[in-house]
Amino acid sequence: MGKTTGIIGTAAVIIVVAGAAAPWYTGKQIEQEFRHGVAQISDSAPTRVIEYDRGWRTSDAVTRTVIDTREGPWQIDVHHHITHGPWGFGWARIDSVPDFGDQQTTVAHYFGDRPALEATTTVGFGNDVNVDWQSPAFDDTEIPESPGARLVWGGMKGHYQLDGDRTTSSVSIPSLDFQSDDATLTLNALKMDSSGAGGPDWPNMDNFWDARFRTTLNQLNLQDKAESVTLKLGLDGQGQLRDNGDDGLSMNASWQISNLLMKDPTLAEPLIVNSATQTLALKHLPRDATRRLLTELSDVDDSLDEDQVSGQVQNIMTRYLLEALKGTPSAEITVAGLNTPQGSLEGKLALNFRSMNTEGEPLATALERGNLTLDMASDRTLLTHLMTLTDPNARPEQTLAGLEQEGLLARDGDRFRMDIEMNSQDLRVNGESHPELYMMLPLLLMSLNG
Repeated sequence: MGKTTGIIGTAAVIIVVAGAAAPWYTGKQIEQEFRHGVAQISDSAPTRVIEYDRGWRTSDAVTRTVIDTREGPWQIDVHHHITHGPWGFGWARIDSVPDFGDQQTTVAHYFGDRPALEATTTVGFGNDVNVDWQSPAFDDTEIPESPGARLVWGGMKGHYQLDGDRTTSSVSIPSLDFQSDDATLTLNALKMDSSGAGGPDWPNMDNFWDARFRTTLNQLNLQDKAESVTLKLGLDGQGQLRDNGDDGLSMNASWQISNLLMKDPTLAEPLIVNSATQTLALKHLPRDATRRLLTELSDVDDSLDEDQVSGQVQNIMTRYLLEALKGTPSAEITVAGLNTPQGSLEGKLALNFRSMNTEGEPLATALERGNLTLDMASDRTLLTHLMTLTDPNARPEQTLAGLEQEGLLARDGDRFRMDIEMNSQDLRVNGESHPELYMMLPLLLMSLNG
């Protein structure tokens, strides 16, 4: 019995010592991983660890991120309280709260003594990472910088998970209401969900393109009285990105718009859309060029002015277009139903390219390799309304009559239709050849290439 008791006692001591040492050991590993993770984040936003106080069961750290803005650098410190595993939550739990520095007093005006934003990160035993963040709601509050303006914030909740090289994320904003003498912004039930490839190695991974996403917005209401601008709409959009192996990459997306109202000084009268459904399908996209595109777009220096950023993005997209045209890309856009008080419109545009069999510039050979079809039908009243939206002096009836006489529009009762087919030999509109229009296309492509 004494020997057995001794064995049990020795085992108990080992268990206690191991249990006491485990948080200390994992704390060392957590610090290394924490610093490594911050270094990776710093590639997109300059971030560094300015404090790290490692203890036995817990540690405390502070990271500092500096974001360049037009008003100068904006410094954000985030305080992290780290609990070492191994416990029920996994290897580590990190509770993070940002400190907004000079803007902290302004933030406290709305949130009081509550954190404006807080996040909890857990690292599981399978090295899966889960991040939950939230921003608490606050009631009707005046905005000191704008006398008479008030803000109501319905809060925000979000979740992110990384498991291997797959991610899922969701963000939900129940409501936002801004009111002032000059402007109104109301947002109701915004939700964004996505899943797909991700992680530290993205996009340098085989399945970097695979993803699904969806965005729903019950209502957006924007009114800017000073600029005479009004925008109201509801939105439900979704899409899927797929890697089809030797067949290249593809993207399929659809979105439904409801109760759209747009007023703008450039419009002669408001644009009203009761409902509209559109789809987009892209196929045979080049894998390596797409990977470079995503990397280059993420590296665009957004501290530059708007024109410089636009120029960089345009150059990146032009290079990608030239690479894509070396293959056999295709695009298909449909308007399944555009319903307005003035009538409805439906249409489908499809464009695809044969492979290059000869040497030459991709854009220069695009005309001989391409095939385009367009089928569109619309109520006459809607076409006349669209023509006068931006030009109140337009003469839509005469314009429609001229297009019908030239064979570019075909009348079908009280509706007009247009069927276009273009290939390497001809451009046909509503069954009739139009060589004069066909001869103009090379000039257009040359101007794009320049």
